Amino acid sequence: MPTRRQLGALALTGAVLSRPALAAFPDRPITVVVPFAPGGANDLAGRLLADRIGPILSPEGRALVENRPGGGSAIGAEYVRRARPDGYTLLVGSASTLAVAPASGASAARYHPTQDFTPITVVGTSPLGVVVPTNSGITTVKQLVDRLRAEPGRIGYASSGVGGVSHLGADYLAVLAGTTAQHVPYRGGSQTAESLIKGETLYAVDQLGSVVGQVRDGALRLLAVTTRTRDTNFPDVPTVAEAVLPDYELTTWTVMAGPKDLPDEVAQALSKAANTALAEPRVRERLESTGTTPVPDSTPASTRAFLDREFALYRNIVQKIGLKLD
Repeated sequence: MPTRRQLGALALTGAVLSRPALAAFPDRPITVVVPFAPGGANDLAGRLLADRIGPILSPEGRALVENRPGGGSAIGAEYVRRARPDGYTLLVGSASTLAVAPASGASAARYHPTQDFTPITVVGTSPLGVVVPTNSGITTVKQLVDRLRAEPGRIGYASSGVGGVSHLGADYLAVLAGTTAQHVPYRGGSQTAESLIKGETLYAVDQLGSVVGQVRDGALRLLAVTTRTRDTNFPDVPTVAEAVLPDYELTTWTVMAGPKDLPDEVAQALSKAANTALAEPRVRERLESTGTTPVPDSTPASTRAFLDREFALYRNIVQKIGLKLD
């Protein structure tokens, strides 16, 4: 009969053998699931990481992007949640994916961002901006808020889709101002800007990277940023909090995660590979061109803490505006 020490050694050996052999990881292509259609800032982040993490992990390593849009980006997240926790199926999701969708009770998002996934890395954060058509005559965010209050429920705002961060941000602005506005959803950031320029809607709260071109060429006016501190690219533009609504704060972000119960050594290896990629000048420059500030020093533990904090913030906003996606 084996001794207790022998049984312990056998159990330890079994545990080690049941894990992926990290020295050989990856021994086949990694699938990086982007829960949005191709072409957006989240898709670019996923492709930049997929291009680099494979070779960083292993000379023969490869990672491929698979776009799985739908359900307010929850369908792609659910696919990853159900995947085998071996490091070969990863999610590159946004605040819409891992905060707004589950906080709003969407039927496609019956998951929790840290209880049902293994956080790996914070890829980057992105400020949002409050924008109006330059020819609207509105030059400050206080003037916009005064207009919303003067015409409750009659002012239209554009968003890139129901349940997205742009929807949440614009509605939150009206709610904190003590009024309401009409939501006019579109299919993407370019259509949002176009609706403003055409005068179909009066304002939007969108990622700076999505509207910076129209702001630079003078078609749109940036009234304020949604972060707690001013954006370094627009130091003369106030925050919403300092200009008119002290409680207003909102940031979107991109996070890499895997299925629940991903082995710690695999999560650590993926996190380090992602951080190495994010520190590369070419990757940083491409991300920054979309308004995303790379975060090249997060860990699985700090990513978990970040997601828990952001989920609580978004859940509070969802409750304040009464957003229900189903």
